[in-house]
Amino acid sequence: MNVIAWAIALPTLGAAVASLFPQRALRRALRIAFALAAAAFAFAAMPQFDRISALFVGVVSLVGALAVIYATSIFPTIEAPEVRWASKPAYFLLFGLFWSSLLETVAATTFTGLWLGISATTLATTFLVGFSGGKTALEAAWKYLILCSFGIATALVGMLLLARAATAAGIAPADALAWHVLAQHLGSLQPDLLRIALLLMLLGFAVKAGLVPMHAWLPDAHSKAPAPVSAALSGLLVTCALYAIVRVQALAGGDAGGLFNLTLLTSGSLSMLLATTLMLAQRDPKRLLSYSTIEHSGLVAIALGIATPLGLFAAIFHAIAHAFAKSSAFLAVGCSQHKRTTSVLEWAPFIALGGLPPFATFVSEVLVIVAAVQAREWVPLAIVLVSLALGFAALARFAIAARTDGAPHAPARRTPRLAFAATLFATAAALAAIAFPFLGVLRP
Repeated sequence: MNVIAWAIALPTLGAAVASLFPQRALRRALRIAFALAAAAFAFAAMPQFDRISALFVGVVSLVGALAVIYATSIFPTIEAPEVRWASKPAYFLLFGLFWSSLLETVAATTFTGLWLGISATTLATTFLVGFSGGKTALEAAWKYLILCSFGIATALVGMLLLARAATAAGIAPADALAWHVLAQHLGSLQPDLLRIALLLMLLGFAVKAGLVPMHAWLPDAHSKAPAPVSAALSGLLVTCALYAIVRVQALAGGDAGGLFNLTLLTSGSLSMLLATTLMLAQRDPKRLLSYSTIEHSGLVAIALGIATPLGLFAAIFHAIAHAFAKSSAFLAVGCSQHKRTTSVLEWAPFIALGGLPPFATFVSEVLVIVAAVQAREWVPLAIVLVSLALGFAALARFAIAARTDGAPHAPARRTPRLAFAATLFATAAALAAIAFPFLGVLRP
């Protein structure tokens, strides 16, 4: 096996091997060791990817490792022990499968590999969403399974049409879904067939990204899943779905590009407006963060729909900044629920999601605004400004209410150090990502 194969397999393999040992302390140590080894192998394989894939491989590896380390310290509550998959070995194995599937998604060089990876995430995450065994969690898991299966099937139909257009243009069947080959033959692909194929793929992957009107599964699934799973769903699954849209958009040129980008702008605008409006009515922190994920996914879609180099850069930058900020926010909520108190650390991710400096999300949101001004996209720009203001107001309102409703009076309990360290690292990464605009990663 080469280093890429090891990087993809290690999260699942490590979870399986660790579960074989009866000693609790040894299992815990092995899970942490395998998580760190999986991240290390992924970083070792990064030079073999193009720059965009390498960025997302790094994000998946870091957040995946942090979520595993967190869960070894604060394990999710089980409401129905009779549920067969509600056990520690099953949890870590399912999370390992999820992590491996995400790596396959961003490491692939063809739409076939990308689709297989993002499809494989559905099975593992369905059980993780319903892990507690509670009625509401199981309902959320079923909704997630049904809607995401629809999205996967829609994307598959689009891929089949794309492959048909490629083979009709003389591309070898083995390369019909390789995006570097397709990019070289765009001019010879049948325009109408290409347009339909790309729109179907956009619709399919938009379900996983939580874009309106394909967002219905996201608030329930992210709010009912355990904290580390919610962190991975919002921080990684949505991010990888947006990555898939980036790959599809690279083929959307000419007439196909105009309709494709308009669809992104429309869906992104609706996502931001709907999500931020509903955020104002939320009292549960995880549900508030779930709607915030829809908001930020919509912002990335708008940046992509602007279809300029700065728009693309801002979209990728914001996706990465949001991945760290949102994952640290969900982990912080888990810490807060565990010890029933609040701290400066736990509010830092909420500040980042509000788009305040010095966090990376502030820089990425400014870049999106500048890209919209340069492209003279005045309607999306107005929607972005209004939505960002509403989102900030919702987060500020929640923070004030949480401090007023008695959190400081609740009995505090000691938070396990590993969970606290994982949250601290994720929060630091959300801040450190501010250096991304200066790395020149998207230069030829």
